[in-house]
Amino acid sequence: MKIRRYFAPNMKEGMNRVRRELGPEAVIIQSRWVRGKGLRGFFAPKQLEITAAVEENNSVVESTQENTEKFWALNFEKKIYDEISDLKSTVNKIFVQESTPEEIKKSERQELEKWRTCLEEQEILDELVDEFMEEICENLSGEVKLTDEIISLMLRKKLRKRIKTAPEKAAPIQVFIGPTGVGKTTTLAKLAARYALYQGEKVGIITIDHYRIGAIEQLRTYSDITGLPLEAVMSPKDLQRALERFSGCQRILIDTAGRSTLQMSHIKEIAGYLKDLPPAEIFLVISATTKSKDLKLITENFSTMGYNRLIYTKLDETNTFGALLNGVYLTDNPIIYMTNGQGVPDDISLADVDKVSSLILGEDE
Repeated sequence: MKIRRYFAPNMKEGMNRVRRELGPEAVIIQSRWVRGKGLRGFFAPKQLEITAAVEENNSVVESTQENTEKFWALNFEKKIYDEISDLKSTVNKIFVQESTPEEIKKSERQELEKWRTCLEEQEILDELVDEFMEEICENLSGEVKLTDEIISLMLRKKLRKRIKTAPEKAAPIQVFIGPTGVGKTTTLAKLAARYALYQGEKVGIITIDHYRIGAIEQLRTYSDITGLPLEAVMSPKDLQRALERFSGCQRILIDTAGRSTLQMSHIKEIAGYLKDLPPAEIFLVISATTKSKDLKLITENFSTMGYNRLIYTKLDETNTFGALLNGVYLTDNPIIYMTNGQGVPDDISLADVDKVSSLILGEDE
């Protein structure tokens, strides 16, 4: 357990310093207004003294062990572990003596409503918004004053637990599925260039998108620029033969035709190509601009293709990012990649829990 004491002119600056130096898992144990020492300190404005703690490895330094033993004597350790175990690790124990209970409750309701509105404006599903608000009220009501800083930290904690990401895999076969217009082909090209140019892998590209005018030509342009082999297939048997021809490749990327979410017959047609595939990463590609109601249809109807990973595109085209959390919630699948532009291969990155939670809370710089 690492324990630190900070002095700041106000709570916001103090919390920022705690988060910056100890990280988002830090626990605020105590805060109080104090004066500096001596005559000069008496006439100077009071400062906020904040005592914070965070878990660390067993190889703690000697000074930290001494500090921890002092807090054991004051029975703080049990409280800290209790708070961490039930999601109270971000709670600041603020005692507001100047306000009446009625004033405190009114202030808390206003802060909660402000954050509820923030989550709703991000188009997070209603059931998730209700869950977050209820948990904050049930776990903390009557124990601490729910300030803007506390609610923000609690929501970040809850988002971090809800958002799922996963490391990049060396999967030999990757398939890209999804509705029309989400950027599957461009995303495939970005990853193909990433694997071939940056990671030095031998990559083959297969397309079964013979429905969209210009789809094969688009991929052939990428293929010519990068020097990667491309096969266009017209049937499931053609797909198997193409996989055999690319057996020497470390990665085989398969592009599929975008299909209308409401045309189940078309979706099942594409699923027929994939049913006999060897084990593969099947990416459901979703635009970050997708509305929550449409996202429910997409995740449900495309489930016949057996997707097991998510990619979000067009992050540069929206200020609303609730779809990222909604997709994980509806599918229980992790986000692997996020794209934020048309540039090949640069405008793509691995998904990151902190990045996603910051986007949703409007804290991303």
